Amino acid sequence: MRIRSSDLIEPLAAILAMGALIWLGLMIMAPFLASVIWGAILVYTTWKPYQWLVKLCRGSRFSAALLLMGALLTFLVLPLLMAGFEFASQAATLIKTISQQFQVGWPSLPAWISTFPYLGEWVNGFWIQLGQGDPALLERIRGLSGPVASGLLHFGGIVGGGFLLLVLSLIVAFFFYLHGENAAAWLKGMMWRIAGEKGGSLLNVAAGTVRGVVYGFLGTALVQGVLAWFSFFIAGVPNSLTLGFASCFLSILPGGPGLIGLPAAAWLYYQGHTGWAIFMAIWMIFVVGTADNVVKPLFIGQESDLPFILILFGVLGGALAFGLLGVFLGPTLLAVCYALLGSWVRGGTEVDADKV
Repeated sequence: MRIRSSDLIEPLAAILAMGALIWLGLMIMAPFLASVIWGAILVYTTWKPYQWLVKLCRGSRFSAALLLMGALLTFLVLPLLMAGFEFASQAATLIKTISQQFQVGWPSLPAWISTFPYLGEWVNGFWIQLGQGDPALLERIRGLSGPVASGLLHFGGIVGGGFLLLVLSLIVAFFFYLHGENAAAWLKGMMWRIAGEKGGSLLNVAAGTVRGVVYGFLGTALVQGVLAWFSFFIAGVPNSLTLGFASCFLSILPGGPGLIGLPAAAWLYYQGHTGWAIFMAIWMIFVVGTADNVVKPLFIGQESDLPFILILFGVLGGALAFGLLGVFLGPTLLAVCYALLGSWVRGGTEVDADKV
């Protein structure tokens, strides 16, 4: 049987055209992929409350989506936005004050540093010798004001980009709420085409891991917020409840609660409560700080059969590789790989979705 050249060229041309279309589509969607992923994660983890709101709104999906968006804006976006503006204002004031002090000469350290046990006198003496030993050092420090200001502007740009990403994610989530079932059907169809009968099980593995990571974040935030509030309350720090809420919000950052707790410890020491200051510092570092590395993997482990050590590697490695989004992607990718390898080792048997 003679094969015509058109029998080879036409399928090849179709494949190349399809590949080009997919590549161009990805290029167009690339700036918004992070927003789409965040929006999908948000919708998936809040789907049950959304369904409850749909019933409350007598079947109106649009009204339910608006109510949920309003709640997310009120309790998520606005607090983060206010905290960002407050941090920027305080940082600018601090840098301006320090710069003004260096303009008039080598500044003295606060008097309370000298009273710090064991290290206070040494630190104060070292600081004085540092200023007297190299006169050119003062000029070099004065020259840092420009780069520091540029660094703050760059950091502000990063924070602004993060807020823009959050707003875009909420917009994407709104449309996912309206058409979530259609998106889920497309995803299931794609997994079936890629992995056949195992596609549904692998999708369950990924979904369970994502759910576990989200619950891990929320659970860790709650635990760290309560632990921080407890230390503020018993140590007599003013506005302990507000500081506890702030620690809860900052728990999304590695070591975030320490940004509240360690200054509180310094304030306690400055007020003469040395014992409570030491307690606060130890509590924030060794109790509140380590809760993130213990509570989060435990929550994830409740939703996935991935071993604890792989969960920990997934969270940390994903964060190092992809930033905050990698905290979700890392454990999810490892869970899917673990399920595939387990199925292959067992001779291709179906992935056990009941364990997810």
